[in-house]
Amino acid sequence: MRKTATAKTIKQTPRSRDGESRNLHVLPRADGWAVVTEGNSKPSSLFDTQAEAVEAARKLAKARAGQLIVHGRTGRIRERDSYRRDPFPPREPRKLLHPVAPPKITKRKEIDKAITEAVRESRS
Repeated sequence: MRKTATAKTIKQTPRSRDGESRNLHVLPRADGWAVVTEGNSKPSSLFDTQAEAVEAARKLAKARAGQLIVHGRTGRIRERDSYRRDPFPPREPRKLLHPVAPPKITKRKEIDKAITEAVRESRS
């Protein structure tokens, strides 16, 4: 028998008193970056750079006491921040959910060096 979702199991998106969603997403677009309110298909504003979009979305999230969700170029969530009244706020600043990997330049140099040494040994 299949279980059906009840009203208690469905998690509702937090909404403000006027019924507007509190979650804001910063999403990449072909023509720049968009700030989109969760539940809407149209962006509330468009920007040329991600930094400008994040700054504007952060102001809106603080005003709405909502959550800011920043997506990277691939659409993957990079950062989240909540501006609700939290009785137990984090003591440390928030970290990126998916940090960028460190450059692999040193490993490449090590590989090149090992190949050069192996070629020298094979010739002698």
